[in-house]
Amino acid sequence: MKKSTLIAALIIFGSVAAHAGDCTITTSRKACAGKETEAMKPYNGKNPTEESKKLDSEEACLKWGEKSSKIIRKGTLTEKSVTVKFDGKDLGKTFADKAECK
Repeated sequence: MKKSTLIAALIIFGSVAAHAGDCTITTSRKACAGKETEAMKPYNGKNPTEESKKLDSEEACLKWGEKSSKIIRKGTLTEKSVTVKFDGKDLGKTFADKAECK
């Protein structure tokens, strides 16, 4: 019984791992006037930026993109947009957020 359980677990784990793919998000930011240096400092002055990680599905990739599009540092960014690719395929969705500058 233990051997069959182990085999079943390996089959299930193997099928889940086989579906994982590379999720890449590209984030563009627009800084508030006079806050450009402060806004881009965490990204070494780069804009846009790109991040990748392994995720199980296109849906999980889209959720990460949507979550990443939210402006956290209010007062430094006025706009932020995120595009999403899964295994190199553009998922055709752009997530965006806007905030007022102080």
